[in-house]
Amino acid sequence: MKGVAGVGLLGSALVLADTLQQVPQKPILADACPSDSILHNGECQPAILGAQTMDNIRQNTTITLEEARASAQEHEGFPWTFLPECYSNEKQTEPVCVFSDQDFAGGRGIFLVTTTPLAYEMLKKPAFSQPEALSRMNQHSNPPFEEHDFPGKGRGIVANKTLHRGDQIFASTPLVISNPLSYNLVDSERLRLGHRGVDTLPPDTQKLFWGLLDHFKGDPVEDRINTNAFDITINKVQQYAVMPEIAMMNHDCRPNAAYFWDEDTLSHYVHATQTIYPGEEITITYINNERKREARMKNLKTNWGFDCSCSSCAAHPIFAAESDARIQAIENIAEALNDWTSSSTATPEMAETMLSLYAQERLEASMGVAYKHAAEVYSSFGDRYTAIKYAQLALEMLHLDRGFNDNDIKFMLAMAKDPEQSWSWKKRVGHKRFEDSSCGHAH
Repeated sequence: MKGVAGVGLLGSALVLADTLQQVPQKPILADACPSDSILHNGECQPAILGAQTMDNIRQNTTITLEEARASAQEHEGFPWTFLPECYSNEKQTEPVCVFSDQDFAGGRGIFLVTTTPLAYEMLKKPAFSQPEALSRMNQHSNPPFEEHDFPGKGRGIVANKTLHRGDQIFASTPLVISNPLSYNLVDSERLRLGHRGVDTLPPDTQKLFWGLLDHFKGDPVEDRINTNAFDITINKVQQYAVMPEIAMMNHDCRPNAAYFWDEDTLSHYVHATQTIYPGEEITITYINNERKREARMKNLKTNWGFDCSCSSCAAHPIFAAESDARIQAIENIAEALNDWTSSSTATPEMAETMLSLYAQERLEASMGVAYKHAAEVYSSFGDRYTAIKYAQLALEMLHLDRGFNDNDIKFMLAMAKDPEQSWSWKKRVGHKRFEDSSCGHAH
């Protein structure tokens, strides 16, 4: 299950633009800064773009890509391949621009639709400042999968070799990172920025973009972004990213792979969470899949427009009801395990039951959460080595599902090293339930 700060498929959420009021536009910097300066990081600073170019922007005169490239090259150290094109209005006072870097990720390229301060903050990330940080990314010349058309589902990917838990399937950088602030612009200018961005990508990367599916059949650029974008966070700011590789993967409520967003490298990782055999489809979940069948299917229908036919959703009503009961039991146990008051009824047996329910529900991709609960409850009863055992298992699965810097990973690292120093150590010793627990001994 993805946390609120994690990464998830965007689906059709971006269609909220239809509800935004259409207001007159004005080009970037029309009244923001003096003629010899530019707005950078919220402050007016000396312009390096040239007075003529700034005048063109002020007059809302669109320059060609060739002119935009030439203008960018006139200034040593300018970080973008093209002069950004930007717009603002009464609703969006901080201009929204399209920034492009054709050299990003070894020539794969990227464009950002965001504000100037946010774009320049991204330049500080290792993804831009340390090119070697992307050495593991976009290595798709000999992938462990191949594309396949599935009747009734469309394109997906299947394994072409045996994959084991923890095996990297791919790691990719985005072609597009877009800030939802762009929806404060009127449609014509928002769409203009999107099309301009695609035009600035290297030719081979443009082919990747145009190969993406577009489910909504409106504007060809925006539809491809809406259909394939993932919700990400950069410097605590929500944005959307399009990675064409993971966009090939189909949904399953009981997936065999997990994904996470790494903010430092601006990269998307996908790993196997269980053994996947050759010819088996590799799947991810588009949603929070630790919910009952009806809620999952409604979410998928609303946001992605399809009726889920995975084995869990297509099961006989009797089996579906049993599955829903297990999901409810997981919720109830989690609530009890999260109770750290003196009246807590939590026991190690509850955590073991939760682990069993996760396994029965085939929620392997989310097992890190269950292992974390188990580590904490055994720690709370002073069982050092069982706490270490489950902390190590939690670390493995949380890394696959949440990435490298999740807070729970930091807690589990500390517990695996020395449970006695954990905040949860012996928290429940002395509870009445501790005396009755079959944990076996007090400490």
